[in-house]
This record gives sequence, structure tokens and C-alpha cells, in this order.
Amino acid sequence: MELIDKKIWKKASAIGLVFTILCLVVCIIQYYCDPDADTFQKIDRMAIHFLAVNFFIFLFFNPLSFKTYSVLFYIYGCGNFLDNGNVLGAICISASLVFLNTSGFLKTRRNTKIVSFLVVPLSCIFVQYFHTGKLAFLLSVFYILGAIYIFYLTYLILLPRVEKAYSPKSEKIISREKFTERDIEFLERVLKGEKYSKIASLYNISESSVKAQMIELYHHLGVNSRTEFLAFCNGCTFVLGDPENKAEN
Repeated sequence: MELIDKKIWKKASAIGLVFTILCLVVCIIQYYCDPDADTFQKIDRMAIHFLAVNFFIFLFFNPLSFKTYSVLFYIYGCGNFLDNGNVLGAICISASLVFLNTSGFLKTRRNTKIVSFLVVPLSCIFVQYFHTGKLAFLLSVFYILGAIYIFYLTYLILLPRVEKAYSPKSEKIISREKFTERDIEFLERVLKGEKYSKIASLYNISESSVKAQMIELYHHLGVNSRTEFLAFCNGCTFVLGDPENKAEN
């Protein structure tokens, strides 16, 4: 079985942690050494970077928690809108949506959730109207739209690769020593969106037994939860075999 490489995401969280710590240090220095700077913006910068540091500490120990990434970028994006960092804010909000979608949060009631998701960022942008004036606000809106457009173009470039990665033809070889035919049936039913309660009724076992079994299977696959399993294994088919022999061939 191709396990998800947590090391890559752990390195990414470590880089983010170092970066945000440096940003926080600079913000603290600015707060005390630059009395002419806007007080509201100085506090806003320190707050979002302080929160970011704590989020990245958590992500260092839970590198595949994509919902945490989503919350992190959401707060970072809103904070940057309040600080007039419109391009970075737009990129962060877009990234937050991507991570939410990857975590499976947007699979149901997508439109309602997206509208609710945008309420706070749009409110932060509206605050700029009173803080910067009409012309500056209008210019900031175009900056935001420009950043979203660039992000959209990047998405179009990456889309074919993403679709290929999650193609239904993707076949995962899993070890016979760790998995059984029933395990494969459980995994495939979860991928189809079936609830643990339904799986339990089909196999005449308790729901708690299904949950315990799935937690063990997720562990063997290198994921921490049902959400991560759906994100990384969507469209996959599982086949019992010997992954090591396949790698040697």
C-alpha cells in the first residue's frame, strides 16, 4: 500500500512554524519600536501571527489535519484583509477553501457553506472602506480580484494532475498480512459514503465494532481519520497483495 508521506507535510508545518515565529518577532519589534505605525494594524498583525504559531505547533504533531490548515488560512486571510494585505488575504482565503474541499467538508450543502464561509472575509474587506477611503478601497478590491484570478489560473494548470491522481482507475495494493477481504469491503463502503451504522447493520455487528475496526484500518493506511481517508483515497480500489514485491518489480 502506498502510504501517505506524513514526513512531507511535517516538514511543511515546520517551515510554516519557523516563518510565522520570525513574522511574530518582527511584529513585536515593530509594536515597540515604531510608534508612528497604525496601532490597530500592529495589534492585528501580532494577533494573527501569534495564532498562526500555535496552529503550526499543532500541525507539526498532526501534519495531515487539513481542517486545521483551513482554519489557519481563514484567520490569516481575514487578518490580512484588516491589515490591507489584500493579495495575501485573497490567497489565504482561497487556500482555506481548497483545504476545506479536500477534507470533504464541502461535499454536502456546498453553496450554503461557501456563502457562510465568505461572510467574515467580506466583512473584513468592508471595514477597509472606512479605514482607507473610497478610492483606496476600490483599488484594494481589484487587487483581491486579481489575486483570485491568478489563483484560479494556477488551479486550471493543476486540475488535470489532480484529476489523474484521484482517477477511479487508481489501484492500491495492500498487504495480506494487515488486511482481509472484509476489510476491503469496509473501506470501499466508507468511500461510497456509507455510515458506520449502516455497515454495522449489513454485517450484523455493533457500530462500535465497526468504528474500532475502521480506526485500525486508517492507522494501517497512514491516515488519522475518516476525513483524511476520504481525502487521500477517494476513487481508489483496494487489492490484496504484496506491495514490496510490486515495488521491486
